[in-house]
Amino acid sequence: MQRLDFKDFNTKEHSVWSVMFTQQAQKRDDQIHPLFSEGILKLGLNDKGIPHIDEVNKKLKSLTGFAGVPVEGLEEPESFFEMLSNREFPIGNFIRSDVDSTYTPAPDIFHDLYGHLPFLANKEYADFCCDLGRRAVKAEGDAKAIRQWERLFWFAVEFSLIKQNGKRLIFGAGIASSVGECAYALSDKPQCVPFDIYEIRKREYNIDEYQKTLFVLENPQQLYSCLDAYEKATFQALEHIVHP
Repeated sequence: MQRLDFKDFNTKEHSVWSVMFTQQAQKRDDQIHPLFSEGILKLGLNDKGIPHIDEVNKKLKSLTGFAGVPVEGLEEPESFFEMLSNREFPIGNFIRSDVDSTYTPAPDIFHDLYGHLPFLANKEYADFCCDLGRRAVKAEGDAKAIRQWERLFWFAVEFSLIKQNGKRLIFGAGIASSVGECAYALSDKPQCVPFDIYEIRKREYNIDEYQKTLFVLENPQQLYSCLDAYEKATFQALEHIVHP
């Protein structure tokens, strides 16, 4: 992992943040679980431009002990899980082009800081992510087990839905940071199935397309309480891999 000094973003880059933040704000409360908007407020994120990571971290650390760490690009699984275990979250030290503001092939600052850090401002959620990282680190050197932890992070933390007051809302940070994916995830296009750790641990995914299958949580506690069973399952033989 290559840690970086926080980038000095230019006017155009700040403008890209402002446009995307404004687009998301229009439907955020209707589409995403309340934990997200609560985190936005707690961290003081707004449409004025890209916030400095030091200012965000002062608030985040006081809430849950987590901190965002600027990095060059996508982290390898081992270093990523080690960061989670230390209550650190990698923040891509760049922002996507305004030509393609709804999607980025690598996680940028809007995906990481805007998408993930508001959720990590909630103590139970942050404790879950730290615990996930600690358990995944124990699988270092076992590629199959590490891949299963990657799948849990992908389908639960990045791309999950959740039931709330009789409707589905977004609970995945990867969805929350994309206007297009928010609309897609709540449409009738993806296959929405009950959250099931035994299905997740053997289901593959593609990182460069909208997710065809989304797992739906009954409530946040269903996610927070799944790690004992999931860790036990990773030591069992895989029956077969389900491809997207």
